[in-house]
Amino acid sequence: MSKSLWILFLSLHVGLVENVIGSTGDRSQVYNQCLALCRNSNCEDETDFKQRPPLSLILLQWSCKEDCSYICTWRTVDTFVFNGLKVPQFHGKWPFIRLFGCQEPASVLFSILNFYAHWTMQLKFRKRVNRANPMFYAWAYFSIICLNGWFWSAIFHSRDRPFTEAMDYSCAFSMVLTLLYCMLLRITCNKNKLFIIITCGYISILCSHLSHLWSGKINYGYNMTFNIMIGLTTFAITSLWWYINRNKLPYAYLIAWFNVATIFVTLLELADFPPIFWILDAHSLWHASTVPLTVLLYRFIISDCSYLEMYYNKSLLVFNHHTQ
Repeated sequence: MSKSLWILFLSLHVGLVENVIGSTGDRSQVYNQCLALCRNSNCEDETDFKQRPPLSLILLQWSCKEDCSYICTWRTVDTFVFNGLKVPQFHGKWPFIRLFGCQEPASVLFSILNFYAHWTMQLKFRKRVNRANPMFYAWAYFSIICLNGWFWSAIFHSRDRPFTEAMDYSCAFSMVLTLLYCMLLRITCNKNKLFIIITCGYISILCSHLSHLWSGKINYGYNMTFNIMIGLTTFAITSLWWYINRNKLPYAYLIAWFNVATIFVTLLELADFPPIFWILDAHSLWHASTVPLTVLLYRFIISDCSYLEMYYNKSLLVFNHHTQ
């Protein structure tokens, strides 16, 4: 078939197809014909291969049906590109090169780097901050939430399954909400009534949102919107706190820069383009940008906890002086 006829055929198929579920790539006849041939040639059934697959596919539990989908994705991409058409999406996602069985290798790598950044910085935090510090346990809890979140991010981007997707969305929401919670505790430090109110609100929102996520009532778009709303709330509150305390606290600029940088890198999530080298997409670049932001945030946390320790030690000395 000539190139012009291929373009006409594919364009008509994309434009006239009635099935609106899916994306251009997985709706195309090229993809579906390839899928049927691949399954007949390579698969005993939807799960089992006729021949033993590579070890990486076994370890990450790739089914024969999923492997055929991957093979046919690239054959379809090659056909589209060869005939001058745009790179298509498949099931709402851009095509990625599979590496060691991982579906989105760049996002996996950057998730691991984020985990490492939180791990090393929380070790510094625990080494420099006394357990008696009023914010020690709040920020230690935040570190655990983030380590868990980036662990599941790496798992999800390795293998996109309903369970790993739910864990990724749940943990991402938990990280965003917990940062807001800890900042509110810091701003209202040592006010017991507000501590109880804030903690009850935090637990209520967290449990409600997670239950909706797991019941399937919240999709990725809604969850992302909710995360952005909480992030903007954190930005507004902490920016106001920084403005009020900018002359009093010389390290307060750290949280201001963290806020500004977070807003800018979050804009990457709004970008939508085929992966660079079939590996780097907007989402993976966003994961990459959060690694230095983690260091910046922990620098603020450690500096602020050092200030609180010094402040409360001075307050205790003044109190003891007046009581003598």
